[in-house]
Amino acid sequence: MKKLIVLSAFYLIVSCGNKEQSKPAQTTAEEKEVPANVATEKESVPEFKKYLRKGILLKEPIQVFDKDLNVIETLDIKEITEVQILAKSTAMYNLAKSTDYCLKSNFIKINYKGKEHIVFGSSIYEINENAKFDFKSEKNEAFSVFSMTNFQMGASDDVELTGCDDFSLLVILNHKDNKYTTLAIPDNQEYKSKTKFANLIHDDGSSEEIYNAKVINDTLVMGIKVGYQEGYGSYFLKTALKDNFSKSEIANIKRFEEESSYNELK
Repeated sequence: MKKLIVLSAFYLIVSCGNKEQSKPAQTTAEEKEVPANVATEKESVPEFKKYLRKGILLKEPIQVFDKDLNVIETLDIKEITEVQILAKSTAMYNLAKSTDYCLKSNFIKINYKGKEHIVFGSSIYEINENAKFDFKSEKNEAFSVFSMTNFQMGASDDVELTGCDDFSLLVILNHKDNKYTTLAIPDNQEYKSKTKFANLIHDDGSSEEIYNAKVINDTLVMGIKVGYQEGYGSYFLKTALKDNFSKSEIANIKRFEEESSYNELK
């Protein structure tokens, strides 16, 4: 009887050992290889919500995705182009092999040259219609300057501050030929953002907006006002029309405490 019990125990141990060896090795998240042309967090087909706005594509290659968020082609944008934004995904995503929360973005449906495309939100900018200023050159040419923002994670999400960079690019429209031009980032700007273009910052420490735009001696002078966590400020952003806005500089930086002074900037 004792021999039978010992043999039974032996077979049980061997059987369990074989089961352990037959289990497939588990792969950690770090070991999983995600194809570079697929979006991550892609558990289901993304849901899109109607979102009709004017959008801008910069002069750069733009990846196009199918409904399952696989890259299917690349648009070669030759010049800054206005497009129609149609819808945006209700969720935000990282592209493959990225876990950076600040790089999360919505996917956006756009109408480009009469065809619907899905693009990643960091590649498409929404025109901020409420922040557009018209001006004329000394030759009476009509222009507009405005800010535009992409759909990447901003300085805050639905819950709290994110600590992510958040800025809007500045763009100028020449109404004569309907051509768009970006502004070069100021040479004397202390805080250098990751973009090479002039921009307005909206982070957890400050928020900038244009309050005025006019031409003085063939130079576009934009008044920028700033709200800080404590206090306020302002400065002028200057760029020469003759250089096609390829150079810019910051001037007359001021700091003040009174909200009334901030509100009077117009």
